[in-house]
Amino acid sequence: MREMIEAHHPCSPRLTVAIADECPALREGLVRLVADECDLAVVDSAATPTELKAMVLRRSPQVVVMDLMLGETDGLALIKELGALAPDVRIVIFTLEPEDVYALRAFRAGARAFISKRDAVSSLFRAVREVAGGGLVVPAIVSSLMFTDHGPVCRAGDGIDAQLTDRELQVFRLVGLPLPTRVIAERLGVSVKTVESHRENIKNKLSLNSHRELLACASTWLRKRSG
Repeated sequence: MREMIEAHHPCSPRLTVAIADECPALREGLVRLVADECDLAVVDSAATPTELKAMVLRRSPQVVVMDLMLGETDGLALIKELGALAPDVRIVIFTLEPEDVYALRAFRAGARAFISKRDAVSSLFRAVREVAGGGLVVPAIVSSLMFTDHGPVCRAGDGIDAQLTDRELQVFRLVGLPLPTRVIAERLGVSVKTVESHRENIKNKLSLNSHRELLACASTWLRKRSG
């Protein structure tokens, strides 16, 4: 009898949400805030890409709220992996990473919303409900970009962000941390030779003459993007 009453209660949780963030305080805080929403329920939380992928397979959430960077892992490839593992899952990016660099790339990878952690948490909850209903939540910055039948594409530009592919941007960012080539290869799951090839392509695109110039450029770019 108790179960029947709860099933018909207007505030019974209906929409299942998983949360992924490396910061324990933020992760636990989001879990509590979501629990206060009568139409949402957290099924689990994760701190790493491995935990997140296992959780999605095990708990089948309708919506995943995830930071774009889990540790030093670039989440663009992770978005694609989650889409392959669970095609029905809706992904909401909740991050401090700059919208002008990552929002369009995240949508291309399969995300359905891109929300800044600087926004009110109510914006996040609205996004969760919107994407669960099949919608997109697009940042204002994306309104200046074009959409085609094949998905969002950037207008031509001459900035670093516009010149590099997703994988090249991943390598560029890791070079700027800075990390050795071997470590970058391990993080991205590719060979050292592949990373070296990406580095050469980046240098050619940015007209850099040496690895030292590449390191300086990447470090400066990352420092500016980090605020």
